[in-house]
Amino acid sequence: MRKFLGALLALIMCAAVFSAVSASADDRGDFTAFAPIEGTSRPQLLALGQDDNWWVTDEANNSIVRVTQTGAVTSFVVPSVNAVPFGITAGPDGALWFTEYEGNKIGRITTSGEFTEYPVPTAYAAPTVLVPGPDGALWFTEYEGNKIGRVTTDGTITEFPVPTAASQPAAITAGPDGALWFTEFNGDKIGRITTSGVITEFNIPDASAGASGIVEGPDGALWFTERTANKIGRITTAGVITDFAVPTAAAGVLGIVEGIDGALWFTELGASQIGRITTAGVFSEFETTTENAGPFGIAAGPDDAMWFTERVGNAVGRITSDGSITEFPLPQAPAAPIGVSSGPDGAIWFTEWIGNSIGRITADGTMTSFPIPTPYAYPVAIAAGPDGAMWFTENQGNKIGRITMAGVVTEFPLSDPGAYLAGIAEGPDGAMWFAERSLGRIGRITMDGAITEFAIPTANALPVGIAAGSDGAMWFAERAGNKIGRITMGGAITEFPVPTAGALPNGMTAGPDGAMWFTESGGNKIGRITMAGSVTEYPIPTAGSEPRGITAGADGALWFAEFAGGTIGRITTDGTVSEYKVPTEGSKPWGITSGPDGNVWFADNGASRIQKIGTNAVVPAYTG
Repeated sequence: MRKFLGALLALIMCAAVFSAVSASADDRGDFTAFAPIEGTSRPQLLALGQDDNWWVTDEANNSIVRVTQTGAVTSFVVPSVNAVPFGITAGPDGALWFTEYEGNKIGRITTSGEFTEYPVPTAYAAPTVLVPGPDGALWFTEYEGNKIGRVTTDGTITEFPVPTAASQPAAITAGPDGALWFTEFNGDKIGRITTSGVITEFNIPDASAGASGIVEGPDGALWFTERTANKIGRITTAGVITDFAVPTAAAGVLGIVEGIDGALWFTELGASQIGRITTAGVFSEFETTTENAGPFGIAAGPDDAMWFTERVGNAVGRITSDGSITEFPLPQAPAAPIGVSSGPDGAIWFTEWIGNSIGRITADGTMTSFPIPTPYAYPVAIAAGPDGAMWFTENQGNKIGRITMAGVVTEFPLSDPGAYLAGIAEGPDGAMWFAERSLGRIGRITMDGAITEFAIPTANALPVGIAAGSDGAMWFAERAGNKIGRITMGGAITEFPVPTAGALPNGMTAGPDGAMWFTESGGNKIGRITMAGSVTEYPIPTAGSEPRGITAGADGALWFAEFAGGTIGRITTDGTVSEYKVPTEGSKPWGITSGPDGNVWFADNGASRIQKIGTNAVVPAYTG
């Protein structure tokens, strides 16, 4: 099937229409940069290195952080931009190995801070947790790739598909039987894989368990957390499962590890507690010192204590067997804005990915932030609704949010976990329409919160950007499906292939010419599709610019954000491209919108700022 699709796309590419474009980027754009938006780091998992220091993955700072037993902190920036380092473990070679969830790589860092990175063969695999295997290799889960991976210490990667489709393998550990055991968050199963790649799966009794962490226990069984079911599970090597209900409701159990005391210790992300369970099923729970700290990863230390990360508390914590907790703060990080939209109040509203807030900025640069009730929701896209409020998606909160002009937030949860929400836009029917990236659906939510979902025909399409078209339908970009989709108000979906293979269509907007315009993050092009489905593509002059957001400007052109190029691009409806280099150091533009003042505003994810560029800054003589 993959070869067939590749051949089909190749044929379509032969009929693609291309247009001449401009030359190099213009650095004379009329830019205004507002004050940086501050947030916190996002410590994920931690591992004890052979140097007896703790090594922590820091998503917000895109770093691997070393923390000594006394709390001294050193950060090492991952070479790949926006890698989102997540899982980490000590390797058999004396180095630390980690996963890059968005970078789609397996990384290696020596205790002196030297990096090596190995790309995962499957695109958008989202490598998550890794662990040393009994065969001297490292084994890891591919959350979106739906595979178990194996990497040798020389970087050779092998992948094994999980039998259950879209199972979302999360954590993995070595078992007492010489095999590797892993959790399936969406599959509601525990998996077992031999070192030769043979997989067996065992159903968890709860239909929506949300299996997350897993570890070998002192009793020869495997113990795991059930985040959605709010239980701790135990499975024997023969596949017999026993469940133990966590005392605190909605605790959000995640990481789990064996303690020096012969019990199992686990993190309660939602309750902000560290839990302990004996092999007989007796629980103890300890509140973190910092309120709503969001404990996440956990590991046993050489000092007979347990160490854990605080995603919200921005620290590494240590808890002794009697429940005494010490915290070591980590460096601050930028808020990392992503989505941006013009509001009905004349201000610009934006999402703070790391800041976990919705921000508002006036034309004179006055900023206000409104925290999202759900911790670590990771807000992405935002759009104005027909009710005078702003609506936004929570990528990991798995909710649609609504915020009034006064900052009052309401959240509407989705029925199925793991949607990893992306774009959102107002539809012509008075509802908001949104993309469910991981579940491959387009969703619709009314002003009173009623949600309807429609499955996209192409499997694993990964829908992202969405916008209303001039034909009364919604149009969306399928990042992995490499198509542009159209959905009517009744839910009927039509798909149109993008000519360029591996284009990674991303942002979407309606153009002033009645067509839809979209960005191609992989193809490095701007695409245009008519209501009849005819696609035209226009190359971007700057190579590897990775365009993301796109919007129609007040000047009748389309404006787009070049994330990797640190540039704002402009394309006329006849395909003439101009580029304007953002002067701010470290700029990585993401979301972009046309403001009520006629300027184009954008979320600078890299510089953690909201910026604007005047549409009168275009220099016709410079655009070729």
